[in-house]
Amino acid sequence: MCVADRTRPRRRPRRKGGTRSDGERRQLAYASRHGAAALPATGDRALLLCDGGSRGNPGPAAIAAVLLAPGGALLESRSEAIGRATAAEAEYRAILLGLRLAANHGADPLEVRSDSRLAIAAVEGTVPGDGGLAALVREIRTAAGGLSGVRWRWHPRGDNEVADGLVRQLLWQTESGPAHGPMIADRPDPPSD
Repeated sequence: MCVADRTRPRRRPRRKGGTRSDGERRQLAYASRHGAAALPATGDRALLLCDGGSRGNPGPAAIAAVLLAPGGALLESRSEAIGRATAAEAEYRAILLGLRLAANHGADPLEVRSDSRLAIAAVEGTVPGDGGLAALVREIRTAAGGLSGVRWRWHPRGDNEVADGLVRQLLWQTESGPAHGPMIADRPDPPSD
């Protein structure tokens, strides 16, 4: 017979009938600590912010891309639930999504920023050993080849809060229930006259 260790006080049980999932509680806590993410300065090129993530590795995954014009105006931001994938695959697929957005908007030349050092290293030359990731790198290079100039930049996760927030939002939405298909997170800025 085993006797339970009662040296620590028992945790109070959660209130019954609570409607918030763990993901929703984490999202609210994060939002209370961090204000709205500001868009970064763009410089002389269009700017593409990409992020991908998964809950588990592999697990339910989401990707996001935010495209800014050279003057800093939001052209489009898009996030998608991509099903079950690794975190690395989600990062590569986010870059590919962003390159497609850039091609659709004619954003050329382009600076691509990601918080994944491995993804940036892969598109610059170090092909991953995994066959699936290597195929994604080839797709990225093909898509980038259609643009006159692409500058690849790694930046810290804290500088990628706009795209990261879209991924987190979709992952928590997926945790509460399935996310269906692509979702446009923000509409493009209206043209100014």
